Amino acid sequence: MFSTKNSSLKKVTVVTMGLAVVGLIAYYFFTGSNARATFSSVDPAFSEYVSSYTPSSVSSGSSVRLVLAKEAIDSTGIGETSTSLFSLSPSVKGTTVWLDRKTIEFRPAKRLKSGQVYEVQFYLSKLFNTPKELATLRYSFQVMPQNFEMSIDNVKPYVKTELKREKIEGTILTADFAESENIEKMLTAEQDGSSLKINWTHATGGKQHVFVVEEVQRRETAGKVTIEANGQSMGVARSESRDVEIPALTDFKVTNVLVNQGSNQHVVVQFSDPLDEKQNLSGLVVLEGAGTLDFEIKDNQLNVFPPVRQNGTRKLTLEAGIRNGLNFRLAQTASFDVVFEQILPAVRFTGKG
Repeated sequence: MFSTKNSSLKKVTVVTMGLAVVGLIAYYFFTGSNARATFSSVDPAFSEYVSSYTPSSVSSGSSVRLVLAKEAIDSTGIGETSTSLFSLSPSVKGTTVWLDRKTIEFRPAKRLKSGQVYEVQFYLSKLFNTPKELATLRYSFQVMPQNFEMSIDNVKPYVKTELKREKIEGTILTADFAESENIEKMLTAEQDGSSLKINWTHATGGKQHVFVVEEVQRRETAGKVTIEANGQSMGVARSESRDVEIPALTDFKVTNVLVNQGSNQHVVVQFSDPLDEKQNLSGLVVLEGAGTLDFEIKDNQLNVFPPVRQNGTRKLTLEAGIRNGLNFRLAQTASFDVVFEQILPAVRFTGKG
């Protein structure tokens, strides 16, 4: 079926074409793609015959759909295949199906090539008696270039009271659908020269890929795990490398601070050890100008909820009295500048203080 996300078709007007091109340029700017597509305008006179068609930027799994301004077939033709109405360059194998009396769709036999610009010709003169200059509708679209982003979400032990065995949780986000096997080929993890096993959970839609680096050893002295992501397996000429700190067993400290800007805005503080869930944190955690706070402890993660939404930069202070699950206290007070923003629900990394 045609993807709901990509079902918004392009109106045959100069204004809409301009907006589509502006949006596409902005997309490539923010994704850092080197690919640049240029699209010629479509004669507004085609609006007599064509209502809308595939937008300028689509997913690799998209179909090519065109909606006519008036009926071209009777009801007996709905669901039937048609030939010689669409032509794509580069050539793409697939089938063309009538969805209703005015809507026709070309369904590629396999996913379209990431980043590729396709030239489309639709032969209107085979359906209507058109003027010569309107016999063929010509337009272009580009499949969004593939890209990826890796995040390290947490480092924590399997068992709260056994700190020597840990796991690293993270996520790979892709700009477009990616095959699970290609994602799994791109990631490696290593500690002290030894490769570590990585387990995966792939979300429906092929854009979110959660990974867990297993059996990380936490020792008497601090160490690190190097995680490398190479985009070659998914056709992306880019790589990322992250050194994830593994604190010494006796080093109980804050490892990261995040701000969740969603509807239930809060600060997320991650520690090297699981926390004592029964401790009273009043006075030990202070958010500048926020008043009374609410707290939630989940393993090594402390969620700090201000009474009302915050905006701007606030200082978060974590006092040395905070205890881990083995009743050890933070060695020293830690302060962080956290940034609250009025944005759509998302998680923003503020980095270490």
